[in-house]
Amino acid sequence: MHKISWLLLVGMCACSGAPKARVPFRTEFDEPLGAEWRIKGGHWYVTDGHLYNDGAHNVPLWLDAALPTDVRISFDAESKSDAVDLKFEVFGDGVHHQSGYVVILGGWNNSKSIIARLDEHGPERTPAQEASLRAEVERDAKAALELYRDRREVAAKPDTQQRDHKYHFRFERRGHDLSFFADGTLVMSYFDPSPLSGPGHDRFAFNNWASQVFFDNLMIEPL
Repeated sequence: MHKISWLLLVGMCACSGAPKARVPFRTEFDEPLGAEWRIKGGHWYVTDGHLYNDGAHNVPLWLDAALPTDVRISFDAESKSDAVDLKFEVFGDGVHHQSGYVVILGGWNNSKSIIARLDEHGPERTPAQEASLRAEVERDAKAALELYRDRREVAAKPDTQQRDHKYHFRFERRGHDLSFFADGTLVMSYFDPSPLSGPGHDRFAFNNWASQVFFDNLMIEPL
């Protein structure tokens, strides 16, 4: 019994220790992945100055750094697969896929792009629903924060992107508003009446399903 309790305590300490990196954070992937990255499988590695993956099957590569509530994250991303499917996660728990927001460019065999909250296969939000949510926050932001805390949904649009093209991604969050840009053009936006943040919702990760993808020049900075 004592041995089991000790093992549980060790596990808790490993998850709750001080972050191994700080924001602002920057890397050009010129060296192998270090202790600031939580490598829990997924075959992530650095090659020729890029982060590479060809089949993580949704085992994210989490950066052990606490994100500020308002943040800008930028990096380069390229897919060598017809499926494209360039993917990352923000404001997750640092361990589990779909524990925060999932952002995908050219997903579902290069047919749509999304920003998802807690479930990339969740119901898709309509423009009318977004307008209603904005009105609710205007009336009573505190009530909306509680009411929609566990909301699972997706903002999506039909979208076809290019393989073999190096995109420059930029993700920003300011309060309730999330925005995702590729090569300086707004791809998707998402309004969250109950923004995910704080312990359990403060980590960034690269992710991939089965495409051949490269990432580089990651920068994270507070806004």
